[in-house]
Amino acid sequence: MVFLRLKTQVRKFFAPYLDIVEGNILFPYTLKNQVVENERWSENSVRDPVTQGIWLAANSLPLSVTDLFIGHSARDIICFCHFYTNWIIPHCPCAFASLGLLPTKGQFTGLKTVFPNAKIHTIFDGGLSGRVADCKVASWQIGMSAMFSIVDENVEFFCKKKRYIIPIENFSLNCFEKMSGIRANIRTHKPKAHFETFYQSFAKGVL
Repeated sequence: MVFLRLKTQVRKFFAPYLDIVEGNILFPYTLKNQVVENERWSENSVRDPVTQGIWLAANSLPLSVTDLFIGHSARDIICFCHFYTNWIIPHCPCAFASLGLLPTKGQFTGLKTVFPNAKIHTIFDGGLSGRVADCKVASWQIGMSAMFSIVDENVEFFCKKKRYIIPIENFSLNCFEKMSGIRANIRTHKPKAHFETFYQSFAKGVL
């Protein structure tokens, strides 16, 4: 079973925040204290939701949380922690939240309200969708919004009433912040070895 391949401390930390049903790991996404969707992870398939709900794992008081990790999927967050267990050791007040495939400003604002003292980390994929999500979170962090679209081989975005264009291969949070003048002070985490997600890295057994 895929869950058993995770490090012991990772399984113990996240066990209260998931359900295992007939070999499927289910991550409940809640909205107003109601489960509205589930992410599924099994040996041979995955399913990531598009939802207004949030999957949340936190074992510290909200005001004491110093680091908040945000991603597209609970599965990828857990695989990140499999490689970087220092974030789930005792007395390390972290929280982990998955927003689904299409994160919204409302989801992020809600998390910021719950965890007002936390530094923001992102664990989105290394592809274009993940890089755009990094930039959206950066703009939300300072109370703004940016709009993104793909035009030919370029990323076009609107921010602070200005239009910017940058080639897809050069697009990143760093470029976005330099061009827009935004300084959000968030930290991004990307897998190495040419993998787009930490889940892919975990599945191949390579960091």
